[in-house]
Formats: sequence, structure tokens, C-alpha cells
Amino acid sequence: KLRTMSTFFRKIRQKLRSENKFSQYLLYAIGEIILVVIGILIALQINNWNDVNKEKQKEKIYLESLQSEFAINLEKLNGVITSCNRLDAQLGEILTFFDSQKLDTITPESIAQSLGASLSYEVVYTPTTGVQKDLISSGNLKQVRNASLRQKIASFETSLETIKQQESKGLAIKNDISKSINEIVSMRSIFKLVGNQIQGKSKFEQLDIKPVFDNMSLENNFILYQVITRTTGKTYYETLKTDIELINQLIDSELKTNFK
Repeated sequence: KLRTMSTFFRKIRQKLRSENKFSQYLLYAIGEIILVVIGILIALQINNWNDVNKEKQKEKIYLESLQSEFAINLEKLNGVITSCNRLDAQLGEILTFFDSQKLDTITPESIAQSLGASLSYEVVYTPTTGVQKDLISSGNLKQVRNASLRQKIASFETSLETIKQQESKGLAIKNDISKSINEIVSMRSIFKLVGNQIQGKSKFEQLDIKPVFDNMSLENNFILYQVITRTTGKTYYETLKTDIELINQLIDSELKTNFK
């Protein structure tokens, strides 16, 4: 259309020039210039719309990837919180063994099982952060237009570092507990009581593991371990869970509002 109109103006211009009608020729010349400018502006606007659509498509891909990643992370965190609560309960049970009257009612097998349950595994949260790290390191986090969502994503790694520091405190106390128990009772005895036979015999083997609970330093470490475990679960993990749920809500809102 622009080319057709330009040709039309050119024919009129040539006719007016041949008829020596300068004022009318000037008017049509100006009209032709205006038409060209309008055409250029329209072309620029179309290019701008295309660029905007491309950026929106990029943002949509990033948001959908983040949505999947944080959904996985929330599922992992729920599992860790469950394990943390279970460990808290197990440590609480072990602390009752430091009461001599209570200890007299507990079998060595039950004690060994409780110790094994509380010391044989570690409660550690290991989320998936590939999409987040890629967005931040590549500078593409700016593609996410929602400022609150950008801030939450940017600060997520800092929250994880804080949690890892808290988890490290618990693991350090757990290692101290294991070391103390190793100095008091034979691990061969504990394994035997829970049904895991160790080949051969040892002069250190003894089936009575109740002397473990005559150690005040060990009791203090169990108390610290429970306090740290409970704090990690109730304060750090639950706070992170709230953050992830908010991130998921923001992503879901952005997808529903801007990408219908």
C-alpha cells in the first residue's frame, strides 16, 4: 500500500511540474514526505511489537522453568521438614534415658535402636538451583518483570547459605556425640544389638551400653543437638517454605495474568 500511494503521489507530482503549478506541487511533495515518515514509524512500531513479544516469550519460558524448579524444591523441603521433626522426637526419647529410673525399664536393644536411628542419617536440604543460577549469572534475571519475584529469586541463594550454616552446627554436634559414644562403648556391641553382626570377636565387646547415659557431657550434647535440630526445622526450614510458597504464588500469578 505504501509503495502504491508513493507511486500515485509521484505521478501527480510529475503532472503538476509539467503544468507549472508550483504551489500544488509543493503541497503534494509535503504529503509524500509525511506518508514516508508515517510508513517508517509504522515499521518501527511493528519491529518494537515483535521485540516485545520475543522478550515476553523469553520471560514465559523462564517463569515456567522456575515454576517447575521451585515445585521440586518445595517437595524436597517438605520431606526434609518431616525428617527433621522425626529426628527431634528421636532425640527427645534418647534424653529420657538419662533418667536412671527410666533407663532401668529400657532394654539394651531399644537403646541401640534409638541411638542408631538418631545418629545414622543427616537431615540436610539440597535444593535444585540450576535455573536460578543461570538467570543470575547470565544477567537474564531482568527478564522477570515482577520486582518482588526478582528480589525473592535473587535472595534465595543467601537463604540457603544461612540454612547450611545452621545445618553444619547440628552436624558438628552429632559428630561430637558419635565420638563420645565411641569412647564409652564398643560399636560392635551396638551393631550386634540391632541385628548386624560384625565378623570376629573383640576384647572391647560388651553388650551393656547403658554406661553411655552416665556421661553429663554427652547429655549436654544431646540437648544441644535437639535444640539445633528443632530450631532448624521450626525457624529456618519453615521460613524457607513460606518463601518458596510465595515465589510459587508470584510465578503462578504472572503466568495467569500476562500470558493467557
